[in-house]
Amino acid sequence: MPDCDLCQAVSPTVGECALQDHLRPGQQRIVATSKYASAIPTIGAFVPGYLLIVPDRHVLSLGLLPDNELTDLEEFARHEAERLHHVYRQPVLAFEYGLNVPDGRRVGHGHLHLLPTNADLAEWLARRLPGHKIDSLTQLPRADDTSYIAVQDWTGTTVCHPVPNDATPRLRLREIVARLDRRVPDDVWDWQSHPFPERMRVTVDDLTSAPSIARPCGASVYYEHSSQPSAAPWQAARAGRP
Repeated sequence: MPDCDLCQAVSPTVGECALQDHLRPGQQRIVATSKYASAIPTIGAFVPGYLLIVPDRHVLSLGLLPDNELTDLEEFARHEAERLHHVYRQPVLAFEYGLNVPDGRRVGHGHLHLLPTNADLAEWLARRLPGHKIDSLTQLPRADDTSYIAVQDWTGTTVCHPVPNDATPRLRLREIVARLDRRVPDDVWDWQSHPFPERMRVTVDDLTSAPSIARPCGASVYYEHSSQPSAAPWQAARAGRP
């Protein structure tokens, strides 16, 4: 969608966008790509290494993706979590608020939050919401009238919590994670009020200069974008994808 900030952020044909405005002039914004998804620094990176895993397809929640695209995104997110752990030496948390309400939130493009943190969001949610373990993101609710919270802890255990298909009231997961992480000052969780551009830039620098993670023979191929040379090669790779 042309007016979607995340669609613009992951497009190889878009130069200027809301995300690019927070980075240094000429600094690339995409740190890695898979066949159907991209990893980008989030606006509001209250810790270094805070990424969003964004599908190319515009959907309200990840559960609405086709199986092959969701499987690709899940494997890609696992790979990026390994990179984050390697660079930052912290447990890595993944979560999504799969709110299937059109215009129900500020960002209407489904995405997975991925960040190095000791915040135990899984335990916090388990004490407050019913949920069940799932073996794969393809087991997320797939109906467009059903919403959920999905969280994966540092052990790789993924839990799905069904939630009302209603935009208000709802949990602010970023706020909860920020309060659980002792490194984060109070009241800086809101990405619009506190974009943290310096940490966004550091995140790009850290991940584009980090060594590649070895992949097993036959594993999916991911493009880990390097800070050298310029962004042109990754744009060409993305533009040539099916």
